[in-house]
Amino acid sequence: MADFLLKSFLFLSIYALLIFLFNAWMRKILNVKRKKMFSYNHMNERHKKIDWTIRFTFLFLIVIVGVYNTYTLGPEGEVWYLKPYILIFGFILVSEAVRAIFEKRHSENPNDYKFTLSQLAFLSITLLLFFTTEFFGIFT
Repeated sequence: MADFLLKSFLFLSIYALLIFLFNAWMRKILNVKRKKMFSYNHMNERHKKIDWTIRFTFLFLIVIVGVYNTYTLGPEGEVWYLKPYILIFGFILVSEAVRAIFEKRHSENPNDYKFTLSQLAFLSITLLLFFTTEFFGIFT
């Protein structure tokens, strides 16, 4: 158990550092200001409404799919696209794509949407790589 926790901590620390370095590099290349951490950064009231609609929709989906998987399919019958981590990944894709669209249309800096799309691409590629390689065999 201690070995798993140590590996998890090291893996997450290295991944967080990679994300930090990638974001710093892209901000420098695209000349984009750093946004506040853990804030929503809505471009306007319409973006805020759409974003919250997406959030509630995915929350509802996760609850419904969880109940469906548990009571209808059981653990051995789960469908891959109905797993919670897949739905969370879908939520991130949709939410960040909407953010990029609103940044392209309404941002003062024309490179804001490029930065958001680069973050989304980096996250997608790294997560896909981690899951297809079973985290490079670290946890086996």
